[in-house]
Amino acid sequence: MIARNQHTAKNHWNRVGTLTVTVFRSVATILAMSACLLAQQNDSGSQQLRAHYEAASRFEQDGKWSEAEEAWRAALRLAPNDARAWTNLGVSLNRQNKREEAVAAWQQAVHLDAKLEGPYLNLGLAYIAARDYVAAVPTLRQLLALNPEHDGARRALAVGLIGAENFREASRELARLLFRWPRDPALLETAAQTFMQQQRYAEAAIVLRRRLDLGNVTGHLWAQYGDALDGNSRTPEALEAYRYAVSLNPDSTLTRYGLGYLLWKLYQYEAAERELVEVLRRAPKDPRASFTLGDLYLTQGKPERALPHLVTAAAAYPQEFDTRFALGRALVLTGDLRGGIQQLREAVKLDDQIADGHFQLGRALRQVGEKDEGNRELRKAQERHDRQRALEGERYRKKLP
Repeated sequence: MIARNQHTAKNHWNRVGTLTVTVFRSVATILAMSACLLAQQNDSGSQQLRAHYEAASRFEQDGKWSEAEEAWRAALRLAPNDARAWTNLGVSLNRQNKREEAVAAWQQAVHLDAKLEGPYLNLGLAYIAARDYVAAVPTLRQLLALNPEHDGARRALAVGLIGAENFREASRELARLLFRWPRDPALLETAAQTFMQQQRYAEAAIVLRRRLDLGNVTGHLWAQYGDALDGNSRTPEALEAYRYAVSLNPDSTLTRYGLGYLLWKLYQYEAAERELVEVLRRAPKDPRASFTLGDLYLTQGKPERALPHLVTAAAAYPQEFDTRFALGRALVLTGDLRGGIQQLREAVKLDDQIADGHFQLGRALRQVGEKDEGNRELRKAQERHDRQRALEGERYRKKLP
């Protein structure tokens, strides 16, 4: 549904993860001079290996990644089973955007030493960067099996789970992180995102309120908070959140549309019209604002003003019942009965269970003299209306003590 169920709230959540994850880093700075490794080698080869490690570390510190790559390759010619050198080679390759080679190097490191943490993390992050969440999730779980306290891996796992649309598991991982870091802004924002995806609006609103209380906020964050409040049937509070969001970011047509939508939803039509007209002044073909403004004019009995806006909306969203239905009504009310009937037919094809679709189609058919078909549509409307009333009555009875 347009506007009624797909308003701007959903558009604020169309990206995967705001969670900050530790970037790829070389473990050379931590393990390059591993005493265990070098103590076992006392010949001239160990001195050469040490020299390659030291050279690679210097190149990495200076950001000379191609030179670092050559140094790690030289080390591997001396010690081809050195998992740490393979890990660091992968980092140097990744820094040069040689991602396939980097992944192969990290996979080799894991093969050689299944207990080395670095390559698992780097592989997980590489898979996430490539949006290969199916590969990222088990890789990061392997790292957490080795080290359950690895926060970087758990953060990355949460992002991977979100990307895989496994929001319930993502919520559990984020809860564990928030227990340790309750005032982490990125964690709070990402937790709110997962709650919104699950339509757990009350929890999303709580988490976002905590995030807003930390300060350093944007209009976008306030709009997200408004979406959560609206989803939790706290629309008057959502309206105030959106007012503040617009004051912080007055140039955002998306945020201003959200304000207009909430005003329309609360029957504040004059104020809603001002906001929606302003959106269309800035973005004349915005289909959401076009639909909502057109629907507003229909409600006010102004089908001529509604019609051009609803034409725009239906062209953008031809597979939505709402746009087809509203356009059909506007065409009928402006005298184009045949055009209106065509749109209403399309509407009931998209959703056969909405009584008003059949009712309006039946009335229009009767107006053009097609009484038999019109009566059939009116009977369908009555049947669906009665069925809906019965379902509502059953739900009410179940709530009774």
